[in-house]
Amino acid sequence: MRAGVHSWSFNKRFHGDQSFGIRDFIAAVADLGFTGVELLTGKAGGDTGHLGSAEPRAVEAIVRFAESRGVRVDSFSTYNDFAYVPDEAWRLANIAYIKDWLALAGACGVANIRMLTGYHVRGASQVRLQQLTLDGIRECAPHAERAGVNMALENHSSVFLEAEDILWLLAQVGNARLTTCPDPTNWSAAMLAGTADAAERELVFRGVELIAPRATQSHLKIAGITADGHLQGFGADGLARLIGIYRDAGYDGALAFEHVGPGDALGELALAKGIVERAIAAAGALPHSSPLATAARPGA
Repeated sequence: MRAGVHSWSFNKRFHGDQSFGIRDFIAAVADLGFTGVELLTGKAGGDTGHLGSAEPRAVEAIVRFAESRGVRVDSFSTYNDFAYVPDEAWRLANIAYIKDWLALAGACGVANIRMLTGYHVRGASQVRLQQLTLDGIRECAPHAERAGVNMALENHSSVFLEAEDILWLLAQVGNARLTTCPDPTNWSAAMLAGTADAAERELVFRGVELIAPRATQSHLKIAGITADGHLQGFGADGLARLIGIYRDAGYDGALAFEHVGPGDALGELALAKGIVERAIAAAGALPHSSPLATAARPGA
């Protein structure tokens, strides 16, 4: 396991400072010693996210620039909503968008796309929304296979949010290229804020335990560093438990930091890197090799 950074950590700067681009982000985190990044691609309809372009040569040039700085692009962070029933054309465009980015990731040698499910629509049948999401993923799965890229499903969207539901979805699709991207505090804003009780924290850790065995990417929100030098919302014991869950699941990939706090992103990311790397070292070696760790890289 190793610490990485999601470009979302600088989302406000990307939008507020026109001189700050994706190469600036990569260079900044490389200077801090990070060796992996996740890059926000945007969404269907022309939004190019933090990359500034979806043109294949431009995207590959970004990946090669990262490599020149000793940084691997672990994942492209795509947006999709396979359950958007108010606009069928837009919903179908989301499916096409995922297919396009699977092909782009494969061509660039990027192992994962971070994928979503869909969002509840008021007045729409939950059964219908779930079926549309399932159908959309099934349609994309052959493209993931051809590209040699994982569709790393994040516990993010309201359709299939809970860990048990994600496991059911994976079983229904039945394709090894549908993997997971756990983001623990997506299940509890209170935990990230440091106000969750023991029962709520237990639900979060239980959720990670369930989906970590299928993980090929993961997120870790950084809301701040406490006065005693720990990650806000986790503390020493919570972080050790999280790392231990990943270790026992055989996960040996990135923990992509998402800085979401009010503090200085670069400063807090640097501190978080040290905290997490010490926790990883303390957790020791993986007890076994995960077959998905081998399958994560294109061509494996």
